[in-house]
Amino acid sequence: MSEAVREAAIGALQGALAGALPWKLGPARRLKLWSDVPAAMRPACFIFEGGQETVSWSESAAPRRTMEVRIFVYLNAKDPAAVGAALLNEAMDALEAALKPRGADLALGRNTLGGLVHSCRIDGKTLKDPGDLDGDALLIAPVSVILP
Repeated sequence: MSEAVREAAIGALQGALAGALPWKLGPARRLKLWSDVPAAMRPACFIFEGGQETVSWSESAAPRRTMEVRIFVYLNAKDPAAVGAALLNEAMDALEAALKPRGADLALGRNTLGGLVHSCRIDGKTLKDPGDLDGDALLIAPVSVILP
């Protein structure tokens, strides 16, 4: 499996997330610090690939590669009328909707990103900071991309 397959998979993930929310920034592949993303540029979305990649082998000698990426979402919760937790729940619902199986993937029960991967799904514990103290809401969602 070449690097081009990984790049195609991440590009397809980026495309799937593009319409999840009306992003003012992203989905971008280069993570930025909160301080570098002003409130006026939120909601912002970043695909962070600095996690682990797992390779496992089966009896058929075909490796299964799992890319563990993180989706970072920065939201503006500075408005006293805004409830950061509600903003995070809306964002999480939008990410889940963007990654649910569609079309031919419905029969498989998994999102294949247009046939590029075995599956792509939110998998694991999410981190949610509603920004109650500083107005900077943060969501980090773990995404598992299993390559064919």
